Amino acid sequence: MQYIGQPLSDEKALKNFQTVLQLSQQSKPRSLYRVIEVTSDQGSEELAGFVRLKRMASGNTALIGVMLRAKFEGQGLAFQAQQSVMEEVWDKGFCRSFTAYCHINNERANRLYQRLGFNHVQQLIYNHQPSIQWQRGF
Repeated sequence: MQYIGQPLSDEKALKNFQTVLQLSQQSKPRSLYRVIEVTSDQGSEELAGFVRLKRMASGNTALIGVMLRAKFEGQGLAFQAQQSVMEEVWDKGFCRSFTAYCHINNERANRLYQRLGFNHVQQLIYNHQPSIQWQRGF
């Protein structure tokens, strides 16, 4: 499986999560963030990743994405977190459709969006990378 880049080191991933926590605490954040925490066997909370949802300027659509630390991949956390956020904003009337982009060779992410009920819209260059655009409406 290929990724957009090298997986982040644990140190870099935790630094990104701290930034996300700060952004989510702003009085008027530009995006909705939900942190994914996992309870270890020892009972301590550990940051596993986050989901970001950004309402697009046009219409009732939001851009959704997820980031997980490498050691938490393959456990269904991204699926559960994104499904939960989509249901939350749909229930509140925040938006009715979602768009996601992922690298064309990121098989894990592409399977995730298929499992979440997204439809393949097109292949394009997104953030200077060959990507797939996914779309889901409720």
